[in-house]
Parts: sequence; C-alpha cells; structure tokens
Amino acid sequence: MTQSVTDTATGTALSIRYGGDEPPIPEGSLAAMLRRQAAKFGDRPAMLVPQDSGGVAPITYAEMVGRAENVARWLRQRCEPGSRIAIWSRNAVESVIVQHACALAGMVVAHFNTGWTDAEVRHACDLVEPSLGFAGLGFRDADLLTRLAGIASFPVVPLTDVEAIGEIEQSGDLPDPGPDAPYLIQFTSGTTGKSKGALLSQKCVLYGGWIRPAVYGGNEYDVWLNAVPYHHIGGSIAIIVGALATGSAFTVLERYDRDQTVRLMREIRPSRMGGVPTMWHDILSSPDLPSDRAVRLVTLGGATVPPSIIRAVQDKTGATSAIGYGQSESGGITNTVLDDPIDKLCETIGRPSPHTEVMIADSETGQPVPLGQVGEICACSPGNMMRYWGNPEATAATIRPDLFLRTGDLGSMDEQGYVRFAGRLREVIIRGGENIYPAEVEDALLSHPGIALAAVVKVPHERLGHEVGAVVTLAPGAQADVAAFEEHAASQIAHFKVPRHWRVLDEMPLTVSGKIRKVELEALFEDQS
Repeated sequence: MTQSVTDTATGTALSIRYGGDEPPIPEGSLAAMLRRQAAKFGDRPAMLVPQDSGGVAPITYAEMVGRAENVARWLRQRCEPGSRIAIWSRNAVESVIVQHACALAGMVVAHFNTGWTDAEVRHACDLVEPSLGFAGLGFRDADLLTRLAGIASFPVVPLTDVEAIGEIEQSGDLPDPGPDAPYLIQFTSGTTGKSKGALLSQKCVLYGGWIRPAVYGGNEYDVWLNAVPYHHIGGSIAIIVGALATGSAFTVLERYDRDQTVRLMREIRPSRMGGVPTMWHDILSSPDLPSDRAVRLVTLGGATVPPSIIRAVQDKTGATSAIGYGQSESGGITNTVLDDPIDKLCETIGRPSPHTEVMIADSETGQPVPLGQVGEICACSPGNMMRYWGNPEATAATIRPDLFLRTGDLGSMDEQGYVRFAGRLREVIIRGGENIYPAEVEDALLSHPGIALAAVVKVPHERLGHEVGAVVTLAPGAQADVAAFEEHAASQIAHFKVPRHWRVLDEMPLTVSGKIRKVELEALFEDQS
C-alpha cells in the first residue's frame, strides 16, 4: 500500500511514500541492539562457519558479542572515540567482530574493497585517515596485510590477531554511542572515478539491516546464505546487521564459490539467500542444485535482474523471489513484497520501503516529473547517509535542501508507487537527441533465449553523438547470431534503441561485489569512434 504526496495547488503527484501500517524501527543504537540480542538469543547461533571437513561450526550470540566487547575495549585503549578503523580482507569472522566492536566502542569502521589497487587504497587512507587498520587475505589468498603495511601511515594489525584479542578479558568501560553516532564509511563502488565514502550513522545502519527482514517476515529461525562481500553494503549492512536484527544466523563465506554455495544449500538448508544476478546465473546452472525446497526467500539486487533469473530461481528452488534496491548512500529505498505478482518482480524494483518517500525528479531542474516519466530517483529515508566523508561539495550535490537524496539512478514511477529502473544517470545514451535508457534495452536482449547476460553502453558517433553498443554472454549451446539478436530487439523496442555495435564475451568483467564493470565494456568500442 502506498500514498501520494501531492502539490496542493495543482493536484499533481510529487512523490510516493509507503502508506501501510509501518512496522516500528528498532529503538536506539546498533550497539544497544547488539547487547539486546546477546541477552535474548545468547545460546542461539549468530554465525555459521564452514569447515574444511564439511558442515559448519556455530558461534553463538553470547560468544560473538562477548568477543566484540573485548575488541572494543582493546580499541578504546589505543584510539579516541570517533576514530576510523580500516578493515582490508575478504569475508571473515574476525571482520564481523571488528565491525561490531566499532559500534560498541563508538568508532567508525571502513571496509576497503579487496579488488582495489595500491593507488585506490592510498586514496581511501588519505580520505578517511584511519587510526588503526586490520588486514588479512584477499582474492586468491593475496597478502593484503603486507600491502597495507607498505602503504599506511597508521598501525596495521593482522586480522588473525582479532581471535586472540576477543578471547582475552579486556579492562575498561564502553560508552553508549547513541543512535546518531557516526559508524560506517561505506565506499561507493568506484566503477567510475575515485570512490567516495558515504558516512552512515548507527541508526541508519540499523534501519538498513532491519528493513528487509521486516518487510519479508524474517525471524530468529532463519539461516542466511549469501556470499556478498562485507565491503559492499549488501554484506556490511544487509547480511551482518540484517541477521542481527532478527536474532537469526548467517553463514560466513570467505568468497563467492558456486560449488561451495550449492554444497551448503544441501548441508545447512538455508531459509534465506540472496546475491546479484551473476551469482544466481551460476548457481542455477549447477547439476548438484538441491531439490528439497528448503529456501523460502531469495533476495536479488545490485543490478537489473533479468526476468529469466527470477523465474528460474522460483522454478528450480521453490523459493519466493524479492527485489531490493538501495545503494551505498541509502540501504533500503524500495522493495517488492511477498505477494507481488511475477510481472512486478520482473519489471520493477518495487515500491518505497516503510518510512521512506520516493520522488522522481528532473535531473537538471530538480522538480518532480509526472508519474510514468523517467527522471532521477530521489529518496527521503531513515537509511540516508549523513554526508560524504571529507567531501562537502559532493555532499551538497547529492543531499537536496529538502533532505531527499539524489541517487544518480534513473527510473519512472507509476500511480501504485512501483519504480522501474532505467540505469545510471551517466549511462544515458543520447542518440541524435533521443534518450535511450540501457536497462530497457538490456531487458529486451535478455528476453532472447540465446543471451545469458547483457550490458548496454554508449558508443561515440561523430554525427549522432552516441550509438548503442551491446555486450553479451551466451546461454549454454547458443550461437552468436547478431542479426537474430537485433531482429529480436527490434520486436521489443524502438528501432533507434536497437544496438548496432556488438561484442560477445565468454564472461563479463565484474567488480568484487558482482556488478558489471561498464567502464571496461565501453573501452571495447573505442575503435568504433
């Protein structure tokens, strides 16, 4: 259920907000939530750690919070309140403990992307000026500890030391940071330009983790299985804090590995899974995919989700699919709900989340556009960031005077509040004066049975400004028949939107969080200009 916010003078709908009985947001800080859940669910598993011999080892809520409190006291002995604490590692139990310790100590945690170059890490260090860093292993067991120690001007501690620190009773009192205390610097993906650091408060992070389980009926009996990295908002908030908000357990996966994921589906029978479309494209193709229908919900996001993936998830796992939309700057902007029809899952990113108002605005004037028209998605939400760290200019350009956050994403909204995603603002292709939105073209291509994944980018053109380029990977057994692909697209979209430049790849270049690197794809067409 949604309700419109209208212009009283003209009666025009300006925005749509959630209009149902809104579930109450948990009170207090994230630190307070940690202590409440440890008291309530002390003996229940908070984390499940896969073992080399098979199965998982549980870490209870009492153990997790007890270790985090000891690490928090250790940090307070070395750093001032509000200090930034960096973590550079693939997913690990110790990363979760440090993240929770920062909440309890009143400090700010900053996860570094494991795919970053030394130059990108140096930029992050210069930006947030950590007082202390923890580092471990990266992709393919890369030694991130040695790399960070060679870059940083602050002490760097092996992440593996956290286990011992957490087991030793540390002295000292811990503060009550309060819900408005700065807590997490969430770096933007950095697919274009230098990464910015979105500063999120404790209550903002708590809202971002709580909102999805609240909408989808999560409870303490859930078991989560999701390999999204913790340096991504889907890991640091949606998984780590999402499970905490309901007192449920999540599985600590060092990295995404299809075979391990499928094996754990059989062994621990998770009730909740998630991830980006590229992960599920792999999982669904596994010959060992279990058929016991244990998974109740699969939450998809991070990119435009192909309808074929949504239907295959439901057909092959028996789970209900859900679509969630958010970003580093705001974790829970829209979502579908459990009883949404399949066409809403396939065609939209849902409606405004509880306590959230969404407006589609003209990107140049900032004024609301009529329902059904494409504009910039703007959100006023408890999940909105406080500011960009050390970047007042970018903050002023992103947070409007009316407190709506400019997402930089394009979409349209219907009278029921469903939002259709149209792509990034910078990705709009203007061909001879016609605006072309990549998401629409990608949807048309993905409806062809021979195309597994598709990404649409702009290709420079001397007379038209830009033309449409498509990069695709093929479905198993399919042939690269560009003429057939163009013919199929022409039956779905206007002729000027049909791609005329093509590249067929064995696999897409991806960020560590599974998003397609469109900047790299644009470079494939440089010889076309």
